[in-house]
Amino acid sequence: MDRRTFLRLYLLVGAAIAVAPVIKPALDYVGYFYSELGSLSKKYLVADNTDGLAGFPRYKVANIQQVQQQIKSSGCAVYFFAYPLTDEPCFLVDLQALTGQQITEIPNPYYGKYAGPLGQIQTIKGVGPNGTIFAFSDVCVHLGCQLPAQVIVSSESDPGLYAKGADLHCPCHGSIYALKDGGVVVSGPAPRPLPIVILDYDSSTGDIYAVGTNAPYFSAGIPRTTPQDNLLYDPRYSYSVPNNPSCSNG
Repeated sequence: MDRRTFLRLYLLVGAAIAVAPVIKPALDYVGYFYSELGSLSKKYLVADNTDGLAGFPRYKVANIQQVQQQIKSSGCAVYFFAYPLTDEPCFLVDLQALTGQQITEIPNPYYGKYAGPLGQIQTIKGVGPNGTIFAFSDVCVHLGCQLPAQVIVSSESDPGLYAKGADLHCPCHGSIYALKDGGVVVSGPAPRPLPIVILDYDSSTGDIYAVGTNAPYFSAGIPRTTPQDNLLYDPRYSYSVPNNPSCSNG
């Protein structure tokens, strides 16, 4: 073996030794997602997503009697549920009970931006006997803070849900979402509207179902734009879904 060949072999062996400690953790990280996807899909209510907004599960979130009884007994027009993951908080809100206005439809600010039938809904209609119940994600799309939709405030400048205007104010960096205008951002750094959960109402039973959203969910301030990523469980986050009723005055 000549000197040049020896030096080349020496460098290759040295490089292999240097990277060996990081190879297994990297493979384990990749393997975690690939090997666990099947079980995670069952555990976290996730359906296969192959076309933009397609793949969200149809899931019963409440019965209208539960919502009406809560409003009657506590005055709380916000009802929390998890969707599409068991630890991903969302909330129903009766905009009529909240604002005193009969709001039966809101614009879809994501209209035409995503593939699939849910992306082609121009106006989102409320559900329930009066058609005034809507649902939204409870996670701010700026940096992923959980929103205080259960904190009812008397001024839109205070973090929480401003009842009169149906404005939801994030306490982390000040983003404000106008719910009756489709969750559009009216103040603060949030780069896009708050996702709306699409609802279906069975008038014969009173059951309210979540059937999808008008936009992919977001994580760490970055939109999940590929179909495979829209519904994946993100182990970095641990949100809590408030018990009902949970309203308080801020």
